[in-house]
Amino acid sequence: MRAGEKGRRLPLVVALGLVTVLAAACGGNATPASTATAAATTPAVPPLAGKISVFAASSLTEAFKTIAADFQKANPGVTVEFNFAASSALATQIDQAAPADVFASADTANMTKLTDKSQIDGAPVTFAKNLPVIVIPADNKAGIASPKDLSKAGVKLVLAGPDVPIGNYARQIIDKLAATPEYGAAYKDATLKNLVSNEQNVRAVLTKIELGEADAGIVYKTDALVSKEKVKTVAIPDAANVIAVYPIGVVKTTKNKDAAAAFIKFVTSAQGQAALKAAGFDPAS
Repeated sequence: MRAGEKGRRLPLVVALGLVTVLAAACGGNATPASTATAAATTPAVPPLAGKISVFAASSLTEAFKTIAADFQKANPGVTVEFNFAASSALATQIDQAAPADVFASADTANMTKLTDKSQIDGAPVTFAKNLPVIVIPADNKAGIASPKDLSKAGVKLVLAGPDVPIGNYARQIIDKLAATPEYGAAYKDATLKNLVSNEQNVRAVLTKIELGEADAGIVYKTDALVSKEKVKTVAIPDAANVIAVYPIGVVKTTKNKDAAAAFIKFVTSAQGQAALKAAGFDPAS
C-alpha cells in the first residue's frame, strides 16, 4: 500500500471505532449508567412503623403475645398493643368506635356483626380452630367423669354468658347432648339448673375452676393447657362438640393499615401458625 492510500484510510477506521463505542454506550442493559438510572426510578418500600391495637379473644392471649414478639422482631418499627376480652365485648367496643386496628374473634358470629356494618376492611381470614372441653378442679371433689355428671344434683357449674362465644358453644353442646337417647331431654334442664355463674369471658370461667369455686366449667382446650396441673379435663363426645372457628380482619377505621395487614399476614404465616399450634390450636383448614 502506498503512503497516500494509507493516510486516506485512517479517518475511516477512526470513524468506525467511534460508531462502535457509541453503540455500546446506547445499547444496553449492562452499562453502569443505565443501571443506576433504573435503580433511581424504583421507589424503595418504607419499613413498617407506628403502633397497632389488636382486639383479640381472651383464649388467644398467650399465642398472640408470642406472635407479637416475633412480629416486632421482624418489624422493629412497629409496636403491638392488645385488648383481650370476650369477642362479643370487643365487637361492641369496635362498633362504638373504639380505636382498634385488628379484630380477632373466637367465632364468626361476632365478626359478622362488624362485616355486616362494613366495619372490617375486606374479607376476614380464618386463621385457627379450637375445641371446647369440660374442666374440673384437680381434686375433682364432685366426681365429674363424663358430661352426664354435669346434671347431677348439687354440682356447681360455671359457664361464660350466652353472648360470649364459649358460653354459646357450651349451650349448643348441652342441647346436642340432650337430643341423644343416652342423655334425654331432661338433661338440659337439670344441667342448667346447676349453673351458678355466667362469666364475662373464658378466662374467668377457668379461674373459677382453678380456685375450686365451682365443680365444672366449659372452656377451650387451649385454656385448659394454660392451667396445666391446676385443672383436669373431661372430653366432650365428638358428635356433640362444636368447632370454634377464629377469623381475623383489619378494622376499617385503622390509621395504620399497612402494619395491621402485615400483622394478619404474620399470623397466617408458617411462623405464626407454629405459635398457634404450640398453644394447642388446630389449623384453619
